[in-house]
Formats: sequence, structure tokens, C-alpha cells
Amino acid sequence: MTDKQTTTNKTRHRTQPIAETLTYVKGYPRKLTLYKCDASRYWQVRYYADGKVMRRSTKTESKREAIEYAKKYYDEINLKRAAGVAIMSRTAFAQCAEHVLESQRGKLARGQLTKDTVDIVTYRLRRSVMPYFGNTDINDIHYEHLEQYLSHLSAQQPPLSISTIGAYMRLVKRVLSDAYKRRLLTQMPHMPTVGTEDAARGYFTAREYRKLYSRAKALIGKRYQYRVVRDNDGNTTHADYYEEQTEKQGKLIRTVTITRELREMIVFMPNTYIRPTDLKNLKHKHVEIVRDEYTYLRLNPPRSKKHDGTIVSMKMAVEVYERLTAYNKSQGRGVSADDYVFYPQYENRGYTLKLLQQQFDILLRELDLEYGAKGGKRTIYSLRHTGIMFRLMYGEKMDYVTLARNARTSAEMIDRFYASQLESEQNIDLIQSRRRRIR
Repeated sequence: MTDKQTTTNKTRHRTQPIAETLTYVKGYPRKLTLYKCDASRYWQVRYYADGKVMRRSTKTESKREAIEYAKKYYDEINLKRAAGVAIMSRTAFAQCAEHVLESQRGKLARGQLTKDTVDIVTYRLRRSVMPYFGNTDINDIHYEHLEQYLSHLSAQQPPLSISTIGAYMRLVKRVLSDAYKRRLLTQMPHMPTVGTEDAARGYFTAREYRKLYSRAKALIGKRYQYRVVRDNDGNTTHADYYEEQTEKQGKLIRTVTITRELREMIVFMPNTYIRPTDLKNLKHKHVEIVRDEYTYLRLNPPRSKKHDGTIVSMKMAVEVYERLTAYNKSQGRGVSADDYVFYPQYENRGYTLKLLQQQFDILLRELDLEYGAKGGKRTIYSLRHTGIMFRLMYGEKMDYVTLARNARTSAEMIDRFYASQLESEQNIDLIQSRRRRIR
């Protein structure tokens, strides 16, 4: 195979015809063609009429049977044309996917979904699902096509987690279900089983957590440069953060300054259990300081992950909130009800979270804490996981339901992803406890 042929195979979409399989039906217009593609083992028929390209699966691997199917397809189209009936129904997968996106935007407008949720669905549909199935007729998608897509996802590099693969497959099912409800799909195909993976949530031990806080405090004001080194062919050989005063190498991508917000975040998140999305969207109107028998923050951030319950914090969170608010005020930043608690000077909240993640990455690198004991990469999310694990390990008589509601999750999630990590020694008091005798 020549280099030119190899390049063609790499760039051709899997739904496009394989050149050597193109076949014309003898005695019929050359606009009627049969072909095979990488997306299916069946022969496909294509016909061009009235400025439209129509495609359909013949549902057969036999070329002889496919030719007979093509003749019937040709007659069916021309019969519709003679009767003045639309020859092409709007049932392409991509069109059905667009309807799902439109529905998602409607739910966003009604406050039923968050912008982050809609953005993730939009990204995944447009990045992978829609390009794969493209203009394939919704009624031509069967179990084998869905299984092929599952294999396609499983072969991605870097590898996708089982939970991410499952999310993509659920999006495909959502599009098909929506089409079925609107009577565009005559029958729902069976969906391949993806399986589940209960990956325990990575967290920091008490010793690691103390290191995080101390080092973050020491690094405030330091500047780092993220540089990329490439070889002569333009391939990346190394990419890393370097202190600004060190020897410069490679191409400068960005400069990151460690701010005091990093230290405050490291204390605030484990003491409030909030998610990173809650942190970036948290405004002063969502926070109330309560000083009674207990001192805590009462948080009511916007709805996230289908949860909108009130969160009550540990006492330490009050100190962080007051300290950060005083600092923002001293810097001339807004501290009114509609101002954000973290980085109120930035309107782009995605950017603020990215700033914190970049600083957190540098901190983890400095302490060699980028990966947990089981190999999982740590992120800002690990701070939330740490708060939940600390409550399970050190909280007296902590029950899953109370903790789950306060952390805006479910008791099942607490049991599957957090409590499953508790080692016997961490509950030695329960292991060695004895029931009192009733006299």
C-alpha cells in the first residue's frame, strides 16, 4: 500500500464508502450505487435525487441480495416522487441529536439543569457521538452498530474510564429514546452492556493534608512557567512547570502565580464538602454565618448534580470565609451579595477554576503527591473526597444518610466510593467494642 493510500484510509470517515466496493446496478442510473463502509458489515445503497443524497442499509452481506434490495429501493423512491410524497424523512442521527441538545438548552433556561451539565452533554455529543453516527438513518442503527461504537470508545488513547464510556453510551441511548418518543424510530435497539467500575475516591491522608496546607502557604507569590519541549519533528518530548528564575527551556505556554486563594481553597473545600463547580459559583448570598451552640456556615449554592440541599460546614470554614472576604475587601474587590467568594474580579468562572487547578497541580508536583496510593491522579476534587473521608474516619457516630445529604450526594455513593476504603484499623474502636449486658 502506498503512502497516499494509507493517508486516504486514515482520513476517510468510517461511514464513507470504501472505494473498491463501489458498485453500479446494471440497467439503472449511475446515481444508484452500492458500497461497503467501515461502520457496518452490510452493503449500503445510495441514491441521488432532487438535490438530496439518500442512504440506507440493505441489511445483507450478500452482494446479489443487496443488488435486488437496491432495485426495490429505487422503485420505492420514484413511486414517492410520482405521488408527491417527501422522499427523504428527517431521521438522520445527527438531526435527532440536535433535538436532544435543544431540549437540554430548554431545561437550562427553566433552571432544571446547570450550564456545566449542558456544556458536558454538548461537548460529548459533538466531539464523539455525532461524528461517529453522522447522517446514518436512525432506523438503520442496530445492536451491532452500537457494539462497534462501544469498541471504538474502548480503543481510545489515552484510555477512557469505564464511567466515561458509560456516559457516552447513555447519550447514544438518550438520542435513540428521544427519537422513539417522537415516533421517528420504529423500534428501540438493544444496548450493549458497558458494566460498572466502583473506583474508590482518592483522598489525602492527614499527614499529606498538613503538607498541602503548609507548602501552599510557603509558595504564595512564587511564579512558575509551564514550558513544552519538542523534538525536531515537532513531537512533544517533555512538558512541565519550572520556577521562573530557573534555566529556561522549550516554549513558554503560560505563567502561573501561586495566590493565597490556593491555601484558602485547601482548607475551605474539605470543611464544606462542596464540589469544585460549587466553589467557583459560590456567591456571598449563598453563605450565611451561624453562631449558636455551634459555629458554622450555612451554604445554599446553585443546584448541582441534581442536588440542591443546604450544606452545613465545619467551624474552620467560618474562619476561612471571613479571612478571604476581608482580603478581597482590602484589595478593592467586591464583597456584596452578588459577588463571588473566590476570585470575584473574574467574571469567567471557568477561568477561575482553571487558575486554581493549575496552582494545585504545581503544589502536588512540588510535594510528589500527584498520584494516590492506588495510582489515581489527584485533582481539586480530591479535597472534597478528603473532607468526606475525614468525617467517616474521625466523626463520632457519623451515619451515611446525614453525611450524604450534607455533601449533596447519596448514601449509596458514600458506601460504594468512600466507606469501602475504610481499613479495619481505622475502626478499631468498633472492632473491639462490646455490648453492655442488660441486668
